[in-house]
Amino acid sequence: IRDWGNATSVNGKGRFFEPTLIVGCSSNMEVMREETFGPILAVQKVSSPEEAIVGMNDTNYGLTASVFTTDKGLAEKMASELEVGTVFMNRADYLDPYLPWQGRKDTGKGLSLSQFGFDAFTNLKNLHFKLKTA
Repeated sequence: IRDWGNATSVNGKGRFFEPTLIVGCSSNMEVMREETFGPILAVQKVSSPEEAIVGMNDTNYGLTASVFTTDKGLAEKMASELEVGTVFMNRADYLDPYLPWQGRKDTGKGLSLSQFGFDAFTNLKNLHFKLKTA
């Protein structure tokens, strides 16, 4: 662990951590396989984009993935192969209300944000009225 955030308790309502960077991770570590939902960044060194894709997809979860590169084509190729709902290039966790927010695999059910999210909470009804009869 490079910079360890201290564990804190917020009025007894769960466990929280200060920002934490964990380096030298491997794919079998729990922090690489579970959703942490915290300011925790776990880093695993890989030798190729293909190895990165395999490792990123080797989990039961798939909310987001971040690809850090100066090659937009590489980011697009990786995005097409990653089993996640959102792929970021050179950023993480930016929400755009015009884009749907959803996960894959065991991450979340349904979607939110955007017209697609609104549609998920809408039931359509067709009305066919005829005011004049022959």
